[in-house]
Amino acid sequence: MNTRRRLPLVPALLALLLAVSATVPAVAAPASILEDAAFRTDVQAGLDRLYSMDFAGAQAAFAKVEERYPGHPAGPFLGALVPWWNLLLDPENSSLDAGVTSAMDEVLKRSRARLRKNPDDLDGLFFETGALAFRARVATYRNRWYRAAQDGRRSLRNLRRLHRRDPHNPDLLFGLGLFDYLADVVPQRYKFLRPVAALFPKGDRVRGLGELEKAASTGHFVQTEARFALYQIYDRFEKNRGQAAANLLWLRGRYPENALFHVAEGRHYALQARWAEASLILQEVAGRQVEGLPGYTGSVAQEALYWLARGEMATRNYNSALQYLDRLEFLAAERLYDRYYQAVGRLRRGMAYDALGRRAEAERCYREVLRMEGASDARDRAKEFLQKPYQG
Repeated sequence: MNTRRRLPLVPALLALLLAVSATVPAVAAPASILEDAAFRTDVQAGLDRLYSMDFAGAQAAFAKVEERYPGHPAGPFLGALVPWWNLLLDPENSSLDAGVTSAMDEVLKRSRARLRKNPDDLDGLFFETGALAFRARVATYRNRWYRAAQDGRRSLRNLRRLHRRDPHNPDLLFGLGLFDYLADVVPQRYKFLRPVAALFPKGDRVRGLGELEKAASTGHFVQTEARFALYQIYDRFEKNRGQAAANLLWLRGRYPENALFHVAEGRHYALQARWAEASLILQEVAGRQVEGLPGYTGSVAQEALYWLARGEMATRNYNSALQYLDRLEFLAAERLYDRYYQAVGRLRRGMAYDALGRRAEAERCYREVLRMEGASDARDRAKEFLQKPYQG
C-alpha cells in the first residue's frame, strides 16, 4: 500500500514565476514588475527561504513587494505562498484552503482591474494565470474536478498566450510541460477523470517530459518546482527510479531542510525495499518532528512513521513496528481531519498482531478499519485479512 500524495490533472503554477520569467522584450510589452531587478531579488530570496522551510523569512521577503507596490496583484500572490506550502505539507487539512483561495481571489480582482484598463497588460495576464492555476490545484485536493477544470482551462489559455509573446522563455515550459504530460497520461491511468480531461486540449507525454526537462535545466525561477514535478512523474508514472533519484538528489542537495523533499527521499528507498537506507533517513524525519522543526509535522511525520513501521515488518520485527505505529496513531488522533493514517496505521497494527499470533486483537483492528473513513484500499485489505490471517 502506498501513500496518497497525488499529482493533479490540471497544470499548476506552484510558486511565483513558475511560468514566466522577467525576460519579455521591452518592445513587446509595457513596463512590468517582472522587469524590476529589486522585485526579482526579493522573489528569489523569498523562494529560497520558502523551500528551506523558513516561512517567517519568506513572508518577510515577500512582504517587501506589497510595501513597494501597493495594490499590485504580486502582493497577495506572494503572500499566499506560505499557506500554499503549508497545504502541500498537510494536504488533508482543508482548513488551510482558505488562506490560499482568498488570497488568489484578491489577485484575480487586482489583475482583472488592470486588464480592464489594458487587455495587453503583462502583469495582469501573468498573475491572473497564476491565481487560476492555484485555485485549480486546491480544487483537485478536494476532488472538485470540474471546478479545477474550469480554472485550469482558463489558466492554460493564458499560459499559451504568454508563450506566444515570449516563445524562447524556458520558465514558460514548466506549466506547458506539466499540462502536456498529465493531460496525456493521467486519463489513461484514472478512468474517472476522462470526462474532465475531455474538456482540455490533447496532451503529449514525450513533449511534456522534454519541456519539463528543459525548464528544470535552463529555467530561471522554475528549477525547483520542475525538478520536484519530474521526481514525482518518474517515480509514480514512468517507474524510472534512476531519473527519479537524480531529481531528488538535486532537491535534497539544494534544500536539505525541506521536509517534503526529505520524506520523499526516505519513501524513495522504501519503495525499493532498501530498508537500511530508508530507515536512516526516515528516522531523521521523525526526529525532526520531535524537535518541532518547521515542516516536520502533520502528514510528513506520519508518513515517515508509517514507512518505518513497514520496514520493521519487512524484516519481521513486529514489536518494533508496533512502537512506530503507536507514535503514528498518537499523531493521527490529534488530527481530526486526517483519517488516512488512522486507517492504514490500524491496518498495519492488525497485520503485526496476526504475525505475532494475536488473532483476536488483529480481528478487532480490522473491524475498526472497516468503520473508518479514509483509505479505501485499507478497508479492502482489512476485509481480506478478516477472511484469511496475514501470514507475514
